[in-house]
Amino acid sequence: MRGLGKHICVWALMAALAAVLAGCTTSTRSGLPDHVRTIEVHIFQNKTMYKTIESLITRAIIDRINADPNIRVASRNGDALITGEITNITRSTLRETTTNEPGTVLITVEATFSFYDNVQGKYLLKDVVITSTDTGHSYGVYEASRGQTAWEGETGAVAALAGEIVRRTVGMW
Repeated sequence: MRGLGKHICVWALMAALAAVLAGCTTSTRSGLPDHVRTIEVHIFQNKTMYKTIESLITRAIIDRINADPNIRVASRNGDALITGEITNITRSTLRETTTNEPGTVLITVEATFSFYDNVQGKYLLKDVVITSTDTGHSYGVYEASRGQTAWEGETGAVAALAGEIVRRTVGMW
């Protein structure tokens, strides 16, 4: 009886492992619905005083999508569409120097975006508010006291925002 119980346990474990493995599949395709193979990215609207930030964010989103070999950006007539607007940019001094000058500065970019399924004619995401700090990382930080420029903080914030938008649209499925 003891030997039979051991064999039953082994077979039960093997069956459970097989069931788990059968449910685990890998795919090189993105998690998007099957009919979405191309994505249009319209240039974001800029509601701030920062010139060219809309071009930087739009370009960063396109570059991130193009990094996925299973989907591509379409200039028009894409299966899906990403639109958005930059609503605010803030600078926060995190640390001052001994002369009360900004030493460490955080730039935060805020935007809203939507993801529209052109094939099915419906929003998959609509008017989602997002900031460059939503990732929990400080990509928009620059050290003014060490000679870094605001441009370095802005490009870091733009990269973080674009990455989060692509993660929430292309990678969320």
